[in-house]
Amino acid sequence: MNRREAARRMYNAALAKVASMPEPKGQKFPNRSRVRIADDLGSAMSHFQGGVNATVKYTYDHAYGGGDVKSYCLDIDGYGEVSWYREHQLTAIIPEAEGD
Repeated sequence: MNRREAARRMYNAALAKVASMPEPKGQKFPNRSRVRIADDLGSAMSHFQGGVNATVKYTYDHAYGGGDVKSYCLDIDGYGEVSWYREHQLTAIIPEAEGD
């Protein structure tokens, strides 16, 4: 098996885990919740999108284990899936305020 196939299998196993297991304790933003990504993500993440809305897919711990409930995979509006945003870079969106 090549590296690409091994990575695909690991990713698919992670998605199956997310679908079948409850969210880990300590996860601040539940899966499928809406969040706003901070405008300023710092220089280390300047290549990541900021100042946009997204939907939480899962935390690193939920998919891969290891205890990290502060790193999130997001589905960014109009862009797609991106990992890993840190909890402090996200703010919950109040449903009525999203259209503002």
